[in-house]
Amino acid sequence: MKQICVINTIFFSIFLFGCGSNGQRIREAKLNCYKDKLREIADKPIYIEVMSQFIDTFSVMKGEKEYFGIPEIVSNKIDEAIFFNENNTECILIVLEKYSDQLVFGEARMISGTLLNRRWVFEPSINITYEKDFFSLYRENNFENISKLARYTVLTTGEVKKRECDIDKEYWFKELKK
Repeated sequence: MKQICVINTIFFSIFLFGCGSNGQRIREAKLNCYKDKLREIADKPIYIEVMSQFIDTFSVMKGEKEYFGIPEIVSNKIDEAIFFNENNTECILIVLEKYSDQLVFGEARMISGTLLNRRWVFEPSINITYEKDFFSLYRENNFENISKLARYTVLTTGEVKKRECDIDKEYWFKELKK
């Protein structure tokens, strides 16, 4: 049910933001806006703490084939993006997935993080699949392009403003938990 909602949201976002040059400018503006925000938080203690703890957790978590695939077929990479709730007690991280058989362009596994007793606890959340040739701007199946698609998905899912780069915290931190 959650995946259907996300897929519908993706199609709505494409319709809303368009596929033409204006849509491309809006898409790039959103991604660049978030890239600037990421630069601002990347050296903050909370970012370093979450990323460090997730890297440790992911070294064990990636063995769960039902979430992260078979290593001979799927390559995983932790994206640098982290999206926090208002009080920095929850976050969303992204694990990028690239397939060697190239039947699928790539996937993004969203990871929910929650601060419990001064320690971050992570669990896999929704998975978003990007089909081959679905996005004409991103032809090459590499982690950089999958990252752009995944970040754009997070930035445009739910109720968001067209020209800003804040996420819908209600959707990502409340609706997905239902």
